[in-house]
Amino acid sequence: MSDQLLFSGGRVFDGLSAPRDGLGVLVSDGRIASVSPLADFAGYAGPRHDTTGATLMPGLVDAHVHLALEATGDVVTTLRQRPMGDLTLRLLENAQATLAGGVTAMRDLGGVEWLEIAVRDAIRAGRHQGPAMRCAGKVLTITGGHGAWLGFECDGETDWLRAVRANVKHGADCIKLIATGGVLTGGVDPMAPHPAQAEMAAAVGMAHDFGLKVTAHAQGARGIARAVAAGVDSIEHGFELTDAQIAIMIDQGVRLVPTLSAMMALLEMKDRLPAFVRDKAERFGAMHFDSFGRFVAAGGVVAMGTDAGTPGNHHGENARELGHMVTLGMDPLAALKAGTSVAADLLDFPHRGRIVAGAAADLLLVPGDPVADIQAAADAARHLSLWKDGVPVPRRQTPPPPAFTVASAAGF
Repeated sequence: MSDQLLFSGGRVFDGLSAPRDGLGVLVSDGRIASVSPLADFAGYAGPRHDTTGATLMPGLVDAHVHLALEATGDVVTTLRQRPMGDLTLRLLENAQATLAGGVTAMRDLGGVEWLEIAVRDAIRAGRHQGPAMRCAGKVLTITGGHGAWLGFECDGETDWLRAVRANVKHGADCIKLIATGGVLTGGVDPMAPHPAQAEMAAAVGMAHDFGLKVTAHAQGARGIARAVAAGVDSIEHGFELTDAQIAIMIDQGVRLVPTLSAMMALLEMKDRLPAFVRDKAERFGAMHFDSFGRFVAAGGVVAMGTDAGTPGNHHGENARELGHMVTLGMDPLAALKAGTSVAADLLDFPHRGRIVAGAAADLLLVPGDPVADIQAAADAARHLSLWKDGVPVPRRQTPPPPAFTVASAAGF
């Protein structure tokens, strides 16, 4: 007999439309067998889970995570101090913390020596419990550019093509390009474009030939414009989105992954950061939030992403991004879709991020109605229960966060 469980009593948010009452969700062998009116289950005699007073929704999907980073004030120094064996274990621990925080699928956008791909494969093989993962492998950047400490330094189209192929060789699911400077990298300006459009276009064409999506870290308007013109599928961060650029992105179907949590965390802890980081956060925070609001108001498609691992932005607290999106003007239902089906589609997870027949039984039970109270989903401490592929996920015992250091930093 198959392993079955019927969820009934409360509301169901399927990741696609507003939560509904009066539905039962039958799980069988780790997948959704049926989503039907309760009357259709009148003869069901198997085990049940009572969801009265709560909403059953898909597990969350985070489109921008760095499992190798540990949310310290100086993430680069912390990373460099880790022996490779210890780092691999920490990658797994961070993946499991992400899962325990309600995120059942995620995308790592910049790892170390493809260790995160080994973690992905171990989870996929069932050796460890963790979120379903997509991995970009090593980021592609210019010589001395943002993320050079983490990825491939590329100059000229041949280098960019070679870097794509190397990531594919090691099992990457997608490709990440660095189109501009970054906030946490000393000596670079987030507004400055880095690679030439032709370099990025070469990488995008090659990645698309392999069937891989491409995203770009792009903060300044000129770098965003080059990345979109080069054909990327999504933009990460998007600090300086002009109205004209927003219209182009919408027309071309380019998603925005805003990573509001990263900037929010920097501003919350700005007095504990190096002066150059604090200055950039203060300079670009309002710009970032305004760009996000205008993109949403114009009808742009947003996929949830947090940049988890950057300073103060802890693995396992990813769900907070939902609250940030709503605070900055996004409709709660749209935010919930961004954190489930929309992000799943961007990550090429057609059977995750939704509660429909045939989908993986990635299920999150939250109190009340998250459309009326977004914090029911955004605050992981309020989550009631979680299942990944139909298997219950234990609640996380949260360790104290590491102390922040005021030192040179590099990161998102």
